[in-house]
Amino acid sequence: MAEPTTVAIVPHTHWDREWYSPFQTFRIRLVKLLDELLPLLEHDLAYARFLLDGQTAVLDDYLEIRPEAAESLTRLAASNRLSIGPWMILMDEFMVSGETIVRDLQMGIHRATEFGGPMEVGYLPDMFGHVSQMPQILSEAGLDHAVVWRGVPSAVTQGAFWWEAPDGSRVRAEYLYGSYSNGRDLPDDAKQLIGRARSYEHEIGDARIPGSGLLLMNGTDHQMPQPWLGRVVGEANAVQDDYRFVVTSLPEYLAEQPVAGLNTWRGELRSGARANVLMGVASNRVDVHQACAAAERAIERRAEPLSALVLAPDRYPDRLLDVAWKLLVLNSAHDSSCACSADEVVDAVNVRYEEARQIGDGLARDAMTALSADVDVPAGTTIVVNVGAHDRSGLVGFPVPGEGPVHLVATDDGTQVPAQVVAELGGLAFSTTVTPEQTSWLTDMMRGPELAGNRVTRYDLDRSSGEIALTCIGAGPGDSVVDLDDLKEELVALGDAGHTIAVRVMRAPTRDVIARVASIPAFGWRSFTAVDGPGPDTGLRAGEHWLANEHLEVNVDQQTGTYTITTGDGTVARGLGRLVESGDGGDTYNYSPPTNDVVIDHPEAVTVTLHERGAVRSQLRVVTWYRWPHHAIGNERACSRRSDEQILTEVITTLELRAGEPFLRVRTEFDHRCRDHRIRAHFPLPSPVTQSHAECAFAVVARDLTTEGGPHEAPLPTFVSRRFVDASDGQEGLALIHDGLLEYEVVDDGSELALTVLRATGYLSRSELALRPNPAGPLDPLEGPQLQGPYAVEYAVMAHTGTWQDADLYRIADEVLVPLERVRGTGSGTRPSTGRPLTVRGAITSAVRREAGLITVRVFNPTDAPTVVEIELDRGPARGWLVDLLGRPTSRIEGDFELRAGGIATIRLDG
Repeated sequence: MAEPTTVAIVPHTHWDREWYSPFQTFRIRLVKLLDELLPLLEHDLAYARFLLDGQTAVLDDYLEIRPEAAESLTRLAASNRLSIGPWMILMDEFMVSGETIVRDLQMGIHRATEFGGPMEVGYLPDMFGHVSQMPQILSEAGLDHAVVWRGVPSAVTQGAFWWEAPDGSRVRAEYLYGSYSNGRDLPDDAKQLIGRARSYEHEIGDARIPGSGLLLMNGTDHQMPQPWLGRVVGEANAVQDDYRFVVTSLPEYLAEQPVAGLNTWRGELRSGARANVLMGVASNRVDVHQACAAAERAIERRAEPLSALVLAPDRYPDRLLDVAWKLLVLNSAHDSSCACSADEVVDAVNVRYEEARQIGDGLARDAMTALSADVDVPAGTTIVVNVGAHDRSGLVGFPVPGEGPVHLVATDDGTQVPAQVVAELGGLAFSTTVTPEQTSWLTDMMRGPELAGNRVTRYDLDRSSGEIALTCIGAGPGDSVVDLDDLKEELVALGDAGHTIAVRVMRAPTRDVIARVASIPAFGWRSFTAVDGPGPDTGLRAGEHWLANEHLEVNVDQQTGTYTITTGDGTVARGLGRLVESGDGGDTYNYSPPTNDVVIDHPEAVTVTLHERGAVRSQLRVVTWYRWPHHAIGNERACSRRSDEQILTEVITTLELRAGEPFLRVRTEFDHRCRDHRIRAHFPLPSPVTQSHAECAFAVVARDLTTEGGPHEAPLPTFVSRRFVDASDGQEGLALIHDGLLEYEVVDDGSELALTVLRATGYLSRSELALRPNPAGPLDPLEGPQLQGPYAVEYAVMAHTGTWQDADLYRIADEVLVPLERVRGTGSGTRPSTGRPLTVRGAITSAVRREAGLITVRVFNPTDAPTVVEIELDRGPARGWLVDLLGRPTSRIEGDFELRAGGIATIRLDG
């Protein structure tokens, strides 16, 4: 007699913390759910297991309301009745940085351990596709299994497969055939339950692996537990022998599943063959993606490394960084980071990103202030800090007292540094006449910001004429200040005597200066002093319609507003930056054109002016005017056509070229008053390509020009890049480095790269899109995704020879997106004027932080060849341990170690 087929039923709920309703609304439902679930688990042993969606955030959300439930939750989790973790939140893997994904997993495992231990399965039920490095991330946390639904390609023909990362590490991936809701609403009847199992077995067909069971996920979005489940399972087992029904957990089920003969899939999972990957979220609510990029950059690239390398271990701001990371991780939830949510939810998301960024900015500022007192330079010396892992040059701006041209001199070797005065301040700040009755107001003003003592370097009280005149000279940077107490007494006496006083406040002569500093050490600093007089020539040149430096020349077409970049090595890219506007009858999840679309790709008028010409920075301002349809005609089902009403829109694009930079910076801004449309910037490539290469989590992913769709979602090859995308044929190419503009597409058979600048829609979901025939969520009208009002985006364009590696795009991305920091020295420190407390060579640095007082460095190798990673401290080669993502030592290092192709490594340095 054949063994019965095991039907594993995993009760669960998929808990979107916020989505079509705000967090607090959903939390009320969460409290009700857990108020029912916990007594059920405590008193009904037949209801043996429950999966709390793989994320610990729901525990804390509940315990904030029911703190007395902590003991019950701990008891149930420790006994494996309740599966929690391993994530803090179920993130979207493409919308956030790789470091955010890692911290999410670490924080989730840490919190779950406090309740008895995490579920040891990489549960990924509803992410909109999966990054290529996820198998390695899971393996580095000791997880051997993944559970996935979306993104699995048609080439995977079995219900499970080996999922392999770029470094060769792999996990067994269980495919949730029919979604994480394939066992929702199980019937309260044994015969019907048997029929449901038989129907599911038939549905899976040949995809079922010999010897495997059937997995029914008994739950769906925000579903309450079905309390009769244990009883009906017992009844079904009693009346037949074909199936063995069991209420179980994912770890218990997966431990019994076959591993032999499985197919292998290497890399990311982005196919729409079986389930929608909802690729349009990458261009939905660009403002949210910009806020995410700014917040992650403030914490990952500034606050953490600065605090770790500058501050003493006991001053490292663990608690504040924990707060910032909690905000970032909570925002990484897929409905939050994708902004496919109600307007008030997205408002809350933006607030959390702002708060995280504020913490990052504040901590970076504190660390810079500490450094200013540690470096042995004369007071007022400018200290420039590079928080990146590559030695670099760049622009810094600061005020310098005085008038006329100025330059900098490096304190270590006397190198002259070019500078540019962008504004000269000084002259009259304000003047007024003070009557005797207003004298007290004048003395009060001296205590305020207008005439505070710390702002006045000298004053003159002139009694020589019939009218008494007071002139105050404002203090500039480094100027001494005067005590105004004696002056106040004189003014009071003059007022009492009935005198009128003419008051003039003069600003101190000050120059706002930008300087092109060079050779700033990685994770280090270099010091400079300002010297009056012109500096060295940089070779930066500009005309009415062109810009040029030692690396490239930019020429703007006065008819179209597009531009040509010609590099010094002969690469030419023409017609760049052409805006293409078209209708969007889609929703927050997917782009979809109206049935009858109108495409506008040429402006009605163009002006080009030289906006700034200088030694270190020059700018052209390109103003174009377009008549775009005001809105599209449609409803919650679909969109038929675009409106005949048009809005004349002025688009201002600033092209900026700096001395020494091999790329062109671009800023595009306009007052956005149109709706239901998409705007993309198009970049004809120097040569046609067959692939693109895009930065994603801990990897650069190669993608073909097409993608795989399915019956429910068209195969639209719009892809995601985190900071840069490159399109090259191996000989020459074009790269875009962007700030939150995640979506790109290679179009026209590989001849153009399109970057989505804006996508504006009016529905959370629609039901019958041309490119997605079914709804992806509630059919709620929204205002936020229309992005009305002032709108601006920034990116850089780089034409180059060779590949993305030859172009050194990780270094370039840092130069574009991570500014150099600066602070004035106080003249009281002991560190050298040029310092390098940490050096990392041979790999890309993802994180520098302190854990338990020790410096921890995370690196990765995005290339297809092994590399040797060298780490040095200012005292010599670094020693420490390679550790996994849970901090467990794996091997000792002494200065360097080999990192496999595609590998990620975490190093904890000795104290």
